[in-house]
Amino acid sequence: ACVDLDQFTIPVSKDEVLANQLGLTGKRVAVYAGKLGGIYLDREVFDFLQVAYNRWGDQFRALLLTNQSDEEINAFCLASGLNRSVIVTRFVPHQEVPRYLGLADFALTPVKPVPTKRYCTPIKDGEYWAMGLPVVIPANISDDSDIIEREGIGAVLKRLDAESYRAALDIMESLLAMPKDQLRKKIRDVAIRYRSYAIAEEVYRLVYNR
Repeated sequence: ACVDLDQFTIPVSKDEVLANQLGLTGKRVAVYAGKLGGIYLDREVFDFLQVAYNRWGDQFRALLLTNQSDEEINAFCLASGLNRSVIVTRFVPHQEVPRYLGLADFALTPVKPVPTKRYCTPIKDGEYWAMGLPVVIPANISDDSDIIEREGIGAVLKRLDAESYRAALDIMESLLAMPKDQLRKKIRDVAIRYRSYAIAEEVYRLVYNR
């Protein structure tokens, strides 16, 4: 689950032109890069975003980097009672993803917390961490949930309900109150420790040197 730490890196500054184009200027932005449904949660994502909107109001936006159709997004918003204007969707090539992640304040990894996911690591976490983004994730997702909780770089959802969503947002608000440079460096250091290509390179070197 290693990532390219040169491609995914803390931006020197936010892309204000892109932020303005997407209506994200001056907003608190949650980002999710991936699909909805299947191995990922769907309705629960929008329930979580509704709780975030209740907290932050019009200052909050969710950037979904996904190829889900507008019809599907609209239906999820309707079911969760979420104002559709809160959601900004784009489907972009992988090489463009860092540019969009750089607009966010925190990220979501809504993998369904089923037993098999204890042994399947989401690549997106390493990408988020490499860019210094704190992450909201369900419990028992690979080692990632434990790393996030132990390192204090995000929030772990103990349950998928409004109370847990509010508790996660309390943690996120506390993290986002930290100096941004300090928070992002702390999180990127975790990516370097757990997701650097150097880890795989060392393993291959050990194997083939034998």
